[in-house]
Amino acid sequence: MKSQTLYQFFLYLIAKDKWKDVLKITLAFLLIGIVFSRTNIQNIIAVWDIISWPWLLVSVAVFFAMTVVKAVQYWALFDSRVPYLQVLRVATFQNALTNLVSNAAGIASYLTMFRVEQNVKLKHSGAIFIITKAGDLFSMAFFLLLSAWLVWARTNILHQLVLLVLGVVFLALLVFWTAVFFRQKFILQLHRITHWMRLDRASIIERGLNMLQSVAEQEQRTVVRMFLLGLTLSMSYMTLTMAYSYSRIQTFHIPLDLWAIVFVASLMQFVSIIPIQILGGLGINEVTLLYLYGLFGITQVDLPAILVGLRVLFYLFNLALLLYMPIDTFVSRVKSAGKNKKDRLNEG
Repeated sequence: MKSQTLYQFFLYLIAKDKWKDVLKITLAFLLIGIVFSRTNIQNIIAVWDIISWPWLLVSVAVFFAMTVVKAVQYWALFDSRVPYLQVLRVATFQNALTNLVSNAAGIASYLTMFRVEQNVKLKHSGAIFIITKAGDLFSMAFFLLLSAWLVWARTNILHQLVLLVLGVVFLALLVFWTAVFFRQKFILQLHRITHWMRLDRASIIERGLNMLQSVAEQEQRTVVRMFLLGLTLSMSYMTLTMAYSYSRIQTFHIPLDLWAIVFVASLMQFVSIIPIQILGGLGINEVTLLYLYGLFGITQVDLPAILVGLRVLFYLFNLALLLYMPIDTFVSRVKSAGKNKKDRLNEG
């Protein structure tokens, strides 16, 4: 019954807002086409000969560790009331959908799976999601600020952009804490402002306001405790994200130093939030990385070919991540069958 409900939900995701998805996919393929135009199939094939297999294995291990830590974060914020393996199942599906389809699909899968499989109210799971993302935003801003400070002299053209991003993060966190302390009065004002500006017609704005309202309904002490716990785990998760980015760079021998890698990876975390992305940021990520790597003078390697290789590995990693779903289902069935057999023997 649950699997059928999830299947219907997945079909709903595909059918919803088709015209927007068509535009996003068109943009994605146009941009990735630009990347392809700067290299050729021979160079792309040749890229696989330069792969560092030890670093590739490290990147695989760190990639799966990121999902494990994200699941720990959700599990801890749910006060361990939901079994960890079930939370890991949700986090796995959410990450895979986010990376293979879109951010909206990942968020919707998170909310739906907790409601369908664990009977968790949407308000509760929504509140935890917002608290988690507040911690993630702080962690992303921390790594961007630290790395930008260390590579500041080499990124003159991006100074204003970095300051703008950090300013937006500050405002977002200010809105979060204002909602926590001023609660429903502030949420009501936000609803009025968004309605006046006609922003409430956007589903992402409406969904965000509903989640923020669910946070405002929580006790202040509870939110503060959950935020501090979530922030600690967010910093761990973001540290792994930086390690993952570093290992990917080393896999293809791109000559870039540590803090430049962290700076680019931090900026890419914010690029991933852009709602026009689809298929894991296809095209947008590659064009952005071409520009950012160019700022650091990376000309010794065929970057377009390497970025295509990184894109292929990205999809392979996420498809491998999805293997957890049937494995988890199989293990659960085996355990259930064993338990039923044991119960029958006890009854006999």
